[in-house]
Amino acid sequence: MHEREDSILVERSLEGDEYAFAELVRRYQATVTRTVHRALGNSNEIEDAIQEVFLRAFLSLRRFKLTHPFGPWILRIATNYCIDQLRRRKLRVSKSWSDLTHQQEERLMHNLTRNGDFESVFLKEPERYEKIAQALVDDLKPKYKIAFVLREVEKMPYNEVARILQVSELTVRVRVSRARAEIRRKFHDYLEKQIH
Repeated sequence: MHEREDSILVERSLEGDEYAFAELVRRYQATVTRTVHRALGNSNEIEDAIQEVFLRAFLSLRRFKLTHPFGPWILRIATNYCIDQLRRRKLRVSKSWSDLTHQQEERLMHNLTRNGDFESVFLKEPERYEKIAQALVDDLKPKYKIAFVLREVEKMPYNEVARILQVSELTVRVRVSRARAEIRRKFHDYLEKQIH
């Protein structure tokens, strides 16, 4: 079983076997990278974030319970790190979506959708749709964004997301629902502006 192999690798890492931890990194690097990338978006801090997640995991290995699976544990470290970074980013960013004036918001969406023709986003230019969707997701509160990314983008079951975030499944469902509602509301507001 994969979980048992992971526990053995953790034990060997704690005994000083550097190759054992390197194997854990190899096994979980793609999953951590995908989660960090989707949570933080396209930024120049992705590589540093991934390294920091694995460093934190290594430094916390003694707290890892060998009876639990390693995957959710490392993803919990990754999501907590991303939440911290998103909160810091919110403090650093001078303007977020909600801070934009009506004219700035219209100009941004108009530029992203080429002349305001929203149909072309869906049919002819899916990459532009992705930019709009990413902008809407990026503006979510960190705790909603992480839950939304893990559930809706990574397609993890609610119980797995709950285990990673160390909250109840109901809390995850509420956060994902609120994220969806917020995205829908902002998207609807934009479409309404395009019609009028």
